[in-house]
Amino acid sequence: MRTLRIALVMALLLFAEFVPLQAQEGAALERGEVIIEDVTAPDGVPGLRVSFLVEASREAIWSVLVDYENFTRVFRGVDRLKVLEEDGHGARVEFWVDAVLKDLHYVLYREYVEPGRRLTWRRVSGDLKRIHGSWEILDTDDPDRQLLVYESYVDIGFYPLTWLIREGAMDRAEKMAQRLRDWLARPRL
Repeated sequence: MRTLRIALVMALLLFAEFVPLQAQEGAALERGEVIIEDVTAPDGVPGLRVSFLVEASREAIWSVLVDYENFTRVFRGVDRLKVLEEDGHGARVEFWVDAVLKDLHYVLYREYVEPGRRLTWRRVSGDLKRIHGSWEILDTDDPDRQLLVYESYVDIGFYPLTWLIREGAMDRAEKMAQRLRDWLARPRL
């Protein structure tokens, strides 16, 4: 019985710590802030998570995430790309990227895990030792307002350079979110 009470008290304390943090993040998102977190993938690759609200439908956001013709206009730092193949399940895309201190060239497979909701990517070949990540579009109470969660994990193969590239990506993350918002808000012809 004593063990059960201790476990309940520990659970309540953990919950009490977690709820205010969620409330703070929710309030920050409502103010239009971009939440950027330093995270590590289960496989040990360092990365970042970016969360932000967007005033657009899920369909409009998805169309931008898979619009390879305009990709470099929305996502700066990608100097150019070439779609090697694409079908309803995903795309194999070749990228040339300005990654802060080093230009990188690699091929990713972008899998449309849940079309309209979630896509992931992983390294096929190129300069990077490992790269994987995802975009997830989460519904809110308003169908014209979505929560976007972007995760990217990159391992160059040399920790100091990997760390510098992640720091550069974290510095660019807020601008990426704002460009995506601006692109979605632009008038349609």
